[in-house]
Amino acid sequence: MAVRLCSANYPLYAVTLLDDSHILVAGGGGAARTGVENAMEIFELQGEGKNCVATSLHKHSTDPRAVMSLAAKADGKGHLVAAGMDGKCQLFRITKSKEASDEGEQDVDKASRVNQAGKRGKKTGEREGGKRGRRKRGKKTKSAENEANLRKRKGSTGNKAEKSAEVTEQSSEYKVESLACVDTDFHKEEPFQKVVRFSRDGDIIATGGADGHVRVWKVPKLEKKLDIKAHLDEIDDLDISPSGNKIVSVSRDYHAYVWKVESGKREAELHWDKNVPEKSYRIKAVRFGTSQEKKSTVQLYTMHIPARRERKPLPCYLTKWDAMKFVPVKTQSTGTELLSSLAVSDDGVFLGVGTNSGDTMIYVSWSLQKVHRVSEAHGIFVTGLCFLKNNAITAELTKGAETALVSVSADHHVNLTPLRPRFMVSVWFAVIGFLVLVVVVMIYLGQQGLI
Repeated sequence: MAVRLCSANYPLYAVTLLDDSHILVAGGGGAARTGVENAMEIFELQGEGKNCVATSLHKHSTDPRAVMSLAAKADGKGHLVAAGMDGKCQLFRITKSKEASDEGEQDVDKASRVNQAGKRGKKTGEREGGKRGRRKRGKKTKSAENEANLRKRKGSTGNKAEKSAEVTEQSSEYKVESLACVDTDFHKEEPFQKVVRFSRDGDIIATGGADGHVRVWKVPKLEKKLDIKAHLDEIDDLDISPSGNKIVSVSRDYHAYVWKVESGKREAELHWDKNVPEKSYRIKAVRFGTSQEKKSTVQLYTMHIPARRERKPLPCYLTKWDAMKFVPVKTQSTGTELLSSLAVSDDGVFLGVGTNSGDTMIYVSWSLQKVHRVSEAHGIFVTGLCFLKNNAITAELTKGAETALVSVSADHHVNLTPLRPRFMVSVWFAVIGFLVLVVVVMIYLGQQGLI
């Protein structure tokens, strides 16, 4: 079962993780003047009873354009956010606002002064019958009440979580600063940046879209580093290798290529199953993944969908690739539901998959075994996925889940799919073990002449 974290009052197309307990979502109605707003919104995840909920902390208007692609990277000052809107990419920096920081410092200073005053009052009160001491302690109690009220206002709202997105620019806790904006797609009819990715070090971003070009930009001024005429049709997805020296792009022209970041030259092409007829499948999404235990171990994952609708639906597939030789290692069918989105957990252990019918699924990356599925988690296709970090904070928020997948959709909802701890021995192995035990007991009793 998926957990409804919250809802927005606009369709959602992208989601990314900011830190352990904050996510950024984005979307909107576009420039059609339909009355649907265009925005990016920061949500804080909080545990409430047995559930996890999300509270809106800040909303930033992106009118008149909707954000269709999104990526974020911490830079020491805050978070850099690259947002794709029509044929443009805009780079923002999100930081804690000075007002919020000052308020936090003032609260600490005030609490310190109250504590000191309380101590002085206590000593004076001991000498003068405790009257002044009680007055000092009264001020301290009022400060504590103010802090409690502040936490209550910032805390989760339970059943009101879905309404939290209705408030715009509701706090000054965050500051969103625009650093640069550039044209990243030059399609003659309809420019559209479909995907943006940060390198692991945050020095560059790569963009791809309707005109088939892969463009690489230097951060933070978005100076163009590379412009590769990569494909003959629009780019569906791309990703930058963990080392930052390679880019893999996939397109509707049925090709998937590996590019060298330094030179822009093509290094390899991904050739899938030789037994599959040409142009019957195309790669919809691509992601690199790294092992948390062995950072040098890099894998590449692709998501394959049928190129055409058939009367009898064809299955979709996940494939794991050797990221050095770029040859397929393992392929797994995901069923006939058309796949829409793909994500890899930060430790490289899990893959997240979304479908056109709104399902969310979690797979083990090394075996491509499906371990969890939520049917119709959303009412329409899943547009974006990201995993929470696999650490103690996530375990506390999700009440001990092995991992947790955040999903967004054009149905306005933000959902969480947690993976509960699995039994080490499957039901089938337990049944087989029980049957073997029965046979052994029967043989033993027969030898003893008891049966």
